[in-house]
Amino acid sequence: MTLDSLLPWHADAWSQVMSQQRHQRLAHAYLVSGLAGSGRKQFARTLAARLLCERPATENLQATACGQCRQCHLVEAGNHPDLHDISPEEGRSSIKIDQIRAISRVVNQTSNQTDAIKVIIIQPAEALGLAAANALLKNLEEPPGKTLFLLISGPSVAKMLPTIRSRCQPLPLPPASVEQAMAWMAGQSEAVNVELSAALALSPGAPMQALALLEEGIPAWHKLVHEQLAGMAAGRVSPLELAKYCNAQPPNYAIQLMQALSLQKTQEALAAQNTKKAKAFLQFGRELIRINKLLGSGANPNSLMTLETIFSTWQDATGDKDVTDTRAGLQFLATNR
Repeated sequence: MTLDSLLPWHADAWSQVMSQQRHQRLAHAYLVSGLAGSGRKQFARTLAARLLCERPATENLQATACGQCRQCHLVEAGNHPDLHDISPEEGRSSIKIDQIRAISRVVNQTSNQTDAIKVIIIQPAEALGLAAANALLKNLEEPPGKTLFLLISGPSVAKMLPTIRSRCQPLPLPPASVEQAMAWMAGQSEAVNVELSAALALSPGAPMQALALLEEGIPAWHKLVHEQLAGMAAGRVSPLELAKYCNAQPPNYAIQLMQALSLQKTQEALAAQNTKKAKAFLQFGRELIRINKLLGSGANPNSLMTLETIFSTWQDATGDKDVTDTRAGLQFLATNR
């Protein structure tokens, strides 16, 4: 991360915080929320660098850190003693209470700079378990000295404990517009516009995630899956063969693709006034959402069987078979772990 890396779609949120600082109304804790892959962590670290900088351009609300002073060099090197990142330890999905207790000791210590602020970044805030969240509450209620907490979460902050949310000032970060995302991505990648657009279509509003997908070859992979779905419809590819191909990637990639296709088919059926098929495809999409949530919750169903059932159900729904019962297999997957 460079210290001047304020993303264009975050300009308004940045100005809001800088204005609060200028008028000495900076909150002691912000809940920074936004889409994954839209630059939430970059915003938090750029803000931390700006607040720790020795020579900030305070007259300019869009100015970031100077990038030249000793504090900026420490931030850029990743070893500033007054900047701390808290996230789940490797192999874990939650933040442990011991990590929060360690931070409690840190924030009670004297700052590295005279009268300087200490910045604590916690990501993802949803990973705070009950014990860790309760341990954090005391510091959020009575932050010692000049301490700023930046809690980073997804758009749905309702998953967090109300006691944590109520002690943070909400700072929602908007998604990037198509124009902003394409302009930014073009400056980061040598890919042509068609490739960038295909990647962004898979991750709208989140250009960082779109670039990551592009580097993984996911847009091209999606095109191949579409070709194999056509092959399955023509009887050249079986649901199991397609499932094996898709199982080489994280299963949520294929599930999200099928969600988009089910929405498209629902809209087509409604346009054709085929209410029966529209309801079937709508239910198909809803069951896929449940399955995706199941996978995201840490459950570990047989991914190959899951994908085979999804493609078999899709084959029935898009073929000549009566579509009224095609959701049964998906409901089975979503309720049996």
